[in-house]
Amino acid sequence: MRKYIISVFVFLFFLGHLKAQEVQKDSVSSQQETNIKEVTINWKKGLIKSKIDGLVYNIQSDPESNSKNLLEMMKKMPYLSVDSNENILFKGTGNFKILMNGKETQLLNNNAKDILRNIPANTIQSIEIITNPSSKYEAEGVAGIINIITTKKMRDGYNASVNIGARFPKQEQNLGFSLNLKQNKIGISAYGGAFLRNSPETENQNKQQTSSDNLLQNGKIKEKGKGGYLGTIVSYEIDSLKLLSIQLAGNVSGSRTENQLDSYFYGQDIPWEKSFSDIHSKNNDRGFEVSANYQMGFKKNKSQLLTFSYRLSDNNNHFESSSAIFNDKVNTQNQTTQNNQNENNEQTFQIDFVKNINKIFLETGLKAIFRKNRSEYASVPENLNNSDEYLNHQNIYGAYLSARYTLLGWNFQTGLRLENTTNKADFTSTNTAVNQDYFNLIPNVSINKNWKEHHSINFGFSQRIKRPGINRLNPFVNTANPYFEISGNPYLKAVINNDIMTNYSYNSKVNFNIGLGYSFSNKIDLKVSTYDPATHITKTTYENSSKVSRFGLDYNLNYPVTKKLTLGINGNSAVFLITGKAEGIEVKNNLFTYYIYLSANYQLENSWSVNSNLEINSKMPAGLQNNTNAFTGTSFRVSKSLLNNQFSISGYINNPFSKFRTIITETAGANFYQNSYMKDYYRSFGVNVTYKFGKLKEEIKSTRRKIENNDVAN
Repeated sequence: MRKYIISVFVFLFFLGHLKAQEVQKDSVSSQQETNIKEVTINWKKGLIKSKIDGLVYNIQSDPESNSKNLLEMMKKMPYLSVDSNENILFKGTGNFKILMNGKETQLLNNNAKDILRNIPANTIQSIEIITNPSSKYEAEGVAGIINIITTKKMRDGYNASVNIGARFPKQEQNLGFSLNLKQNKIGISAYGGAFLRNSPETENQNKQQTSSDNLLQNGKIKEKGKGGYLGTIVSYEIDSLKLLSIQLAGNVSGSRTENQLDSYFYGQDIPWEKSFSDIHSKNNDRGFEVSANYQMGFKKNKSQLLTFSYRLSDNNNHFESSSAIFNDKVNTQNQTTQNNQNENNEQTFQIDFVKNINKIFLETGLKAIFRKNRSEYASVPENLNNSDEYLNHQNIYGAYLSARYTLLGWNFQTGLRLENTTNKADFTSTNTAVNQDYFNLIPNVSINKNWKEHHSINFGFSQRIKRPGINRLNPFVNTANPYFEISGNPYLKAVINNDIMTNYSYNSKVNFNIGLGYSFSNKIDLKVSTYDPATHITKTTYENSSKVSRFGLDYNLNYPVTKKLTLGINGNSAVFLITGKAEGIEVKNNLFTYYIYLSANYQLENSWSVNSNLEINSKMPAGLQNNTNAFTGTSFRVSKSLLNNQFSISGYINNPFSKFRTIITETAGANFYQNSYMKDYYRSFGVNVTYKFGKLKEEIKSTRRKIENNDVAN
């Protein structure tokens, strides 16, 4: 920790030295002139704006957006954080939804980390952080919604951006673009990108202890991956009252992993088995989606809008692994091949109607979702327990009513959502089925008060449904590691999540936000691991056997010390209380956690800027029986803008003091304890280049109601 603190002091000393030079320069006679113009930050736009259901973060008002990608920017936004694998967390959980311009896109459902890392932050207008989604949103289990706003007001014309980035030594390269085009009544927004990843070989280790035996595994792993995505939204303004928009998107990705594993199995300190495993696996994913939204206005009442929406999405995933296992004790060799083909298809129909009645804004609508998931899996040599065809049909029918109004200076938003769910699963080989049919009435309340222009306070309560996705339902058993079996559970049920929150915001030149929240769920589907002493195999699956509650404090502060120096802090502290059963024995996993992200940005002359960040993550729960270790990281960045901010280039180094980071996962079972660690490259350096061109002044119109399926936990 001392080396990280020293680095922060060095950076602050550097900023102080720059500030001293600035003061000295100002003391020179005012008659001296310079051709270098001072870089200023326009705080009049406001960095953060409070809403009744959350916050809006204006990225264009943040000077760091010129040198960072969207994933890096999210680390400093209220209620958001990043875990050890660079996955975004919302109020400490990964159970949330990401929208783009108010619309769901499959790209961000399946591949969010790679996509967000490929989007330059300065091509994004703002981020909506919806902490208490209203009843118009799908009721399924989200802790919140992140809505990425890309477009702004524009006239006929176009604007575009191209970005290129590279990071080493993990050899990651990415290329991306965005385009906005408007001509008369037609508007087009397009975005796309591609990435390559070649991770050098790293080490991993797994230790497991039981009352009668021990297992030690030492491994080496390396991975190659690549992928691409493309999306577009086309809108056509039929007339002043009718608007049609169509969205198309597609993605492909693939990865190859090589894992060499030495396993040593001991019984009472006597070596029973010694084996070497050579594991090769491939994972290929492809998907596409198309959606259409038709919006109708009314001449007699401009507040009325009627919208018809349809969305089709399809995703296919193919996993294949081959394991060659050599047992030195008995001099035998076994070869195992596994295949799992997943196909996920979803169709959504939706009708929305909005209208003002006096001072009450009403929203109502109907929605139907038809999901079809299919998994065909097999093992060679054939294993009857792991060769089957699994079919899952899930239909959801919903209706909602939401009202927003003002009373005695307070703003209220209340609503109800009724949903009926039918779930049917079939197993071809055993001719067995799972049938579920249930109703849920979901309430929502948001209360907001604004005063003295800059102050705002919010209160909210909502319930959401967490339905398990195909990754948790799929009964395919991954046996690539001979001592561990991992599978889904087709008998999982939906879970109700309750969320109570309050938030205070002060947004002016200084931006300060603080929120308190309490959420809890019963019979939530978490991973459960059990050890079989007869076979010496640890089996992991999901079970509806746990209770989870979180009491959390989220805070965010952005302070412009001077026109050139900006300091910020984003973080949270939370108490997680997790209880459940494994093999009939009660298990508790209670933890106090915290996340702190400190940032400092200094604007130099001639459009240069320097930036430093310090990130501190505590130990975190990873399920009923699992915890991951704490970690600390630093980053330093220098960037330069040219051509009136149209061209920007930045270079950075992350974690210069640590070449590797050890990711440790602890698992405590009823009759075993497991400690797994994996080394990963932590020190990295890279460069990003972005070029923006074109002009637009009038907004590309988009329908105000779209399909948003904010639901499935994968």
